[in-house]
Amino acid sequence: MNRKSIAAFALIIIGVLMVFGKFVPVLHSLLGYLIGLLIPIALLVLGYYALQSGRRFLGITLSVIGACILFAKLSWIIGPVVGIALVWWGYSMLKNRHHQQRQDRMF
Repeated sequence: MNRKSIAAFALIIIGVLMVFGKFVPVLHSLLGYLIGLLIPIALLVLGYYALQSGRRFLGITLSVIGACILFAKLSWIIGPVVGIALVWWGYSMLKNRHHQQRQDRMF
């Protein structure tokens, strides 16, 4: 697929959504979600600049508030990622234990 076909598919999808009147609510909810992410990121950046300028209390406060809001906004992806990481970690522990027992039997 080249760039023209990707652009064509994007235009077709946007056109279909506009015909059925679904484009504006989708765009509105997407923009609202992105703006909701920008506020905690801005708090983190302001906290970083406050820490760099020597205002430790203000910087830590803004950073903690921004991080808490950002974690809450991204909890829909953080939870499954942590779950997958735990499964992978447990599997690797079992695999290493099994591999270690096999080496112990050989010697």
